[in-house]
Formats: sequence, C-alpha cells, structure tokens
Amino acid sequence: MSQSTRVAIVTGASRGLGDVIARVLAVHGHDLVIGGRDERALAAAADDLRTIGGRIATVPGDVADPAVQAAFIDEARAMGGLQVLVNNASELGGMRPVADVRTEDLDRLFLVNVGAPVALIRRATPLLKKSGGLVVNISSDAARGGYPGWGAYGATKAALDLLTLTLDAELRADGIHAVSVDPGDMRTRMHQEAFAGQDISDRPLPEITIPFWNWLFHQDAASIGGERFAAQQEDERWLQRV
Repeated sequence: MSQSTRVAIVTGASRGLGDVIARVLAVHGHDLVIGGRDERALAAAADDLRTIGGRIATVPGDVADPAVQAAFIDEARAMGGLQVLVNNASELGGMRPVADVRTEDLDRLFLVNVGAPVALIRRATPLLKKSGGLVVNISSDAARGGYPGWGAYGATKAALDLLTLTLDAELRADGIHAVSVDPGDMRTRMHQEAFAGQDISDRPLPEITIPFWNWLFHQDAASIGGERFAAQQEDERWLQRV
C-alpha cells in the first residue's frame, strides 16, 4: 500500500467489532468511510475516530440499500481512492431451527450478509484495481459449526467464505485480494441478541482481536489472499509478528 493517502471502508462500524477495526485502520494512517444504521452511534464513533487523526466520512443507512452502497464508493473516491474494504455489517436474523426459517427471513439475511458485500465489491473494483487493494469479509465459526438455531446465519457466512475464496481467484490478476476473518465469540450486541436474557460477560470484548488486525493490515495483500483467518486463534503466521 502507498504511504501517501490510504482510504478504507468499514461497514457496520458504529460500535463493536466494526468500530475496533476502524480504530486500528485509523491508527495505521487510513482515512475512513464508515457506515451503520444507527445515525447517532455512527456520528459518535466518527467523532472518536477523528481524535486519532485523518479524515472520517459517515454513511448512515442500510448497507443492503443500493443508494447507501453507492454513497460508500462516492465518499472513498472523493478521498482519493480505496485500499481496504471491510464488509463487517451483518444481521443475525433471529435464532430458530432451520425447519422454522421463513423464506422472507432467509432472503433478508442473504441480501444483507452476502448480497451487500458482493455489491460493494462490484462497485469498489475500479478503485481497488488502482491500489492493489484488499477485501476483508467478516465470517463466523457458525459457517462451519452446525450450531442449533444458527443455521440461517451460518449459511450466509458459509456462502460468504466461498465467495471470498472465489473472488480472490478471479480478481488477483487485477491486483485485488480477498480474505475471510472469523473474529470468534465476543461480547457484542449481536452475540447478546443470540443469547437473549443470558449473561455473556465471560466473552471477551472485540478489542481482543486488535493484535490480529495490527498484523493483517501490515501484510502484502498478495501474500494472504484467499485465506480464512481466525482472529482469536493462536496462529504462528501472525502471533509471532505482533
């Protein structure tokens, strides 16, 4: 990545993991375009990020909305380009057995968790080609776990994993690379939603993933493209370089 202006997009960045990722990128010198549905929380996150330095643009709204997707790319272009696209925004869609999942609910989950990242990648490709950029798609252990109640959400993340692998194979000739990251169990709003009424204070805060992000965003994209990482899992590929 160029040591001059660097720009990153992070969806779902008003709180939780997205906010942590945005903070790491800001510390690394990136200007940021961040998004989220809660406009007040997004504005507060942006104010905090500005204390680190760099330019911060906000895109409030539903990431599945084509107008919102276009706004992300327009803001990045106005900042001078795009080096990193982090597709973090997603929905859980409620906890229920697969046999009880309604078609309309499944449609919504795939629209937000799979369709929106693909649409953003498509829109971002011209900018990413110029920079040799990196796409980071946030996955989940539910993509592989077969956990009761998590089937619909897990299916979207499994689909995103496969699309990430395929995208890297298709776009690497243009200098674009893609990775999937399973951040692990964390004390977030989504995780609390999954365990409604239960105490999840034993889960770590999203900040536990900071060492991984510090490593990832210092890598040459070509050296990691197509891989799937577990951000909380001890892995010599990155722990020894933190």
